[in-house]
Formats: sequence, structure tokens, C-alpha cells
Amino acid sequence: MRILNSFKIDYYLALIFCLIIVLYKADVYAPIFIIPILLISYYRIILKQDIVVVIILMLSARLIMGPIMPRNPLVFTVFNLICNYIPVLIILIYNYYKLNTISIQRLNNLKWTILLVIFTLAYSVLSIPYSFSVFTVETLPTALFLLLALCKAEKKINFNYLLKFFRYTFIACVIIYVSPYFYEQSLHLFLDDIIFKDDISRMILRVARKIPRNTGFVFDFRIMGQLACLYLLALYYTNNKDKYWDVTLLSLVCLLTFSRGPILILILLLIAVYSPQKLRITKKGITLFFISMTLIFVGIIYSTQNETIQKFAKTFNPIAKGNAISQRGAFISYSLNKFYENPFGSGIGALSSTKADNKIFAGYTNLHKKVPDKVFYYKVGDAYLAMSLAEKGIIGFILLLLSLVEIFYSKKDRVSLFFTIGLFINLIGTDIPKQGPYYLVILLVYYGLSQSKPIKPKEL
Repeated sequence: MRILNSFKIDYYLALIFCLIIVLYKADVYAPIFIIPILLISYYRIILKQDIVVVIILMLSARLIMGPIMPRNPLVFTVFNLICNYIPVLIILIYNYYKLNTISIQRLNNLKWTILLVIFTLAYSVLSIPYSFSVFTVETLPTALFLLLALCKAEKKINFNYLLKFFRYTFIACVIIYVSPYFYEQSLHLFLDDIIFKDDISRMILRVARKIPRNTGFVFDFRIMGQLACLYLLALYYTNNKDKYWDVTLLSLVCLLTFSRGPILILILLLIAVYSPQKLRITKKGITLFFISMTLIFVGIIYSTQNETIQKFAKTFNPIAKGNAISQRGAFISYSLNKFYENPFGSGIGALSSTKADNKIFAGYTNLHKKVPDKVFYYKVGDAYLAMSLAEKGIIGFILLLLSLVEIFYSKKDRVSLFFTIGLFINLIGTDIPKQGPYYLVILLVYYGLSQSKPIKPKEL
């Protein structure tokens, strides 16, 4: 009874929770929840300058943009502005005066990111048709992060409330995943133009065509895995790392995405967060050790009996055929060849824009045929580091690396080191920095956590 009495429902977050469930179960009723969510969000943003609500609105954008009026590109675009860009603009307008009084220390802390943004904007001129088409997905998020960071907007993030948001949404993601017909409902949302403005003709939503991947409330298993990592970091930096139910929840959701990069980062973070600075043998430590070993043992036994899990696990092996990196081999090889042709870069978007003239051979399909079909791609994806080297050239690539280290290793502790290592490995085979507002959230939240002083834990 004491637990029930202390449990308080946050009605704003409860609306988002219900929207996730309804969207997966009866999407036609989604607008009933979308309208009050937007009204409450803008009330808090305009009157209270609540930047955590700006972050929540950006993360919830795909719950709102498409379902409000499906298959209407104009309405999608309008609500894209309402969810992802107008809230940030409001915060920047409120903090405009701070941009006129930027401290030298803050400029020094972000010097490489400033140079990267200037370089990227200038280099975009070399390939305007291509750079314009990728501007909102890569260049703009970094520029907006820089403006927000220069006016110290990240210092106003209520990380304890952000933890509440993660808890509500991640629980909803587990509920929808274990509910009947999850895969069929996901296909409906993806392929019937309920979520996205453009037609999604090819989307792999299952592992080995058997186990569904949890795309969550952002409808992208890669982003969902990254958010699980941010969830853990928020627990750590707010002194809530002993909330093991949260850790179990985020770990479960991350594993259900079957997204290899975020799973690797999460493993590194768990080691960094929970491994002792000095080894001490305690009763609690022994208990946790045996529980962990039991769970690992059960997982190994289950994996050896499940052919799909075995195939997925082999993709982590760097020397195994068909590992995660080899699957991106065609993109990496194509990008490196372009870099060798022009070490100073081909221009922003020259490889990653669908408007660019690229034709990438990626092997064969339908091998049962007498003459198998060739597979071609027309832009580089999921190979961000190699693609950046080819597009930005050696100078831009070095600035990119220095900027990432400057942002993600700014805390200079073990946790930030392990996260940065995992991120660089992940960027070999993914394109997270081309995920628009989601990448802005990752930059802003992580930088805010790393710059903050220890935050007192609160009841979530």
C-alpha cells in the first residue's frame, strides 16, 4: 500500500504512454492524444521555457507527424516543424541575449565543433544540390546543438524528469512488443504510410525473418538502442545507478532492438558504470555476481538452442563471414575509393544524397536463380566514418573526430571514455549523425549530462 500511495502519475507523460499503445493497436484514435500532448508541450515551452519538453517533443515526433493525418505530405511537413524545429527556435529566441555574451571558456570547450560547423557550411557550397538535400539530417542538428550549447541551454535540462519520460516510454515499448501481432502492426504502420511521409518499400523489421525488432516509439531500432544508452547515462550522472529496475528495463529494450552498435555501447557502459574502481569482495557483490552469472548462463543455453539468435550473435564476430562490418563493406569500399580519388573531399552529400550520381554494387540476391540478381544502392548509408572521409576530405574528417571527442569525452572519466570508444566503433557501420533531430537530442543530452555537477537523485 505504501508503494501505491507514493506512486504519482504524470498526466503529460501518461498521455504519451497511451499514444504509443494506441498507435500500435488502433492508430485511427491517435489524434485524441496528439492534440492535448501538443497543447501541454507548447504551454510549457512558451511560458516556462522548459527545454526538457523540447527534447521530449522531438523524441515523440514520429508519434505525431504521420498519424495526425496519414498520407498527407503537407500536414506531415507542418507537424515536423511544430515538433522538431519551432520549439528549438523558441528556446534560442529566449536565450538570444546570451549569444552576445558567450564566455571564452565555453568557446574554448567547443572550439573544434565550431570549426566543424563552419567548415561544413562552407564546404556545402561545393555541392549545393546534394548538400541542401541532406542539410536537415546532418548539418543542421550539429549547428543547432552548437547554438544551444553556446547559450548554455543544456544547463536547464531537468534530467530527473527526462528519466521519468524514459521510464514511461520504455515500459510502453515492452508492452507493445509482447502484445499479440506486434510484427503485423509494425508492418502496417511502416508500409501503409502511417508514420513516414515517404513510401517505405523495404524495411527489415525481423532478425533472420523470425524475431521482430523493437523499433519503439521512435520507429527506428538504432535510435531506440541509442536512447537506452542515454537512459543509463542519465541514471549514472543523476546518482540513480542503483535503480536496477530501470537498468533492467533499458537493457531489455536495447536487446530487443537487435541493433548491434547500441548493444555494444551499452555493454561498455555497464562495465564502466558498475565495475569497481578497486576490487572489494562484499556479500552484496557476491550475490550480484552469482545472479549475473546465472542469467548469462541461462542466456547462453537458450542461444545454443535458438538458430536465429546464433546467427545474430555471429555478426558480432569480426572474423566471421557476414559480420556486422562486412555487411557494410560495399559502402566502405566505395567511400574509400572516392576518398582516394579526391583526398580533400567530394562535397557534403556527394555520397549520402539520393540526388547524387552514385551506383554501388553490393552483391547478389535471389541466389536460387540460374543468374542471380545484382544488388545496387544509390547512396552510401550505415558507414558514416568512411562516408564522412570521402565527403568532407581529410581536413573535415579530422575536425569531425576532434568534435566528437570534444563533446563525448568532455567529462574525461571512465564512463565517457567507454562511451566514446563504443560510439566510434558504432559509426563504422551506422549513420546516427544523419538522423536529424534525434542526433541533436543525443548531442544535447549527453553534453548536458557531462557538463552538469552531480545531481541529487529523486523519486522517479
